Amino acid sequence: MFYLNIQENLSCLLSIKYSYNKPQTYDYTNVLRPCHNFVFMLEGEGVIKTTDSIINLKAGDILYIPKNTTYLANWSGKPKISFHSLHFSFTAKNDPFLNKNLPIQLIDNLDFNDLYTLLKKVEKYQFCKDENSFLAVSAFYEMCGKILPKVKVLPSKMINERILPAVKYIEKHYKSQITVEYLASLCYISTSRFYSLFKEQTGLSPIVYKNKIALQRASEDLLYDKNESVLNIAKRHGFTNIIYFERQFKNFMGKSPSRYRKENSLL
Repeated sequence: MFYLNIQENLSCLLSIKYSYNKPQTYDYTNVLRPCHNFVFMLEGEGVIKTTDSIINLKAGDILYIPKNTTYLANWSGKPKISFHSLHFSFTAKNDPFLNKNLPIQLIDNLDFNDLYTLLKKVEKYQFCKDENSFLAVSAFYEMCGKILPKVKVLPSKMINERILPAVKYIEKHYKSQITVEYLASLCYISTSRFYSLFKEQTGLSPIVYKNKIALQRASEDLLYDKNESVLNIAKRHGFTNIIYFERQFKNFMGKSPSRYRKENSLL
């Protein structure tokens, strides 16, 4: 029997349909979105408010919500609200979205029914432990092939090329122990010069930057892998001290890992 381990390339791939009979509000204004979302509006209306725009959704619309964005979502409908979301995130070493500046946006000029058929195929096969696991992933990548060319990418602040080797190394090896001295050696500059340049460019020290990536990945697993303990998730992302992990998580996400898991959902 052949079986594709989805999490070798995707840390999250989950299709969920949501239906409500009364208005709903979901506040992500103070919490970074833990994964990417393709949202297919089936019934009712939605209003997505960001710091830069207001997006109105109606049946037949496709919305893209990038990972690490913040927003406020209000859903309403007469008599019903229904939308289908595909939640996904790539592993750090295989992330084509890395360092892209992507706003929340409507995706226009696409065949809704064609794409929705692919979404339902992902839903049908997403938990298969046999050859059908390939069907879920193939449907997902076909969706990406059709949607992503339509996604608007904003200009990004360029990372100074002198520290780029260190940034790339951290993003691929965030689970490992990393020293500032080693990162500086990758960039062929002194430790003190590297540290000041890195903080100037990213707004964070190298170790805080490393922890930020690890905590973002851990926040995905807390929602996606609800049967796994907080301790095991912390270890999975390089934290050997659970108290340190919980303190850093609360500083970054504004709440403890357990509370974050309890109060948030993949919407």
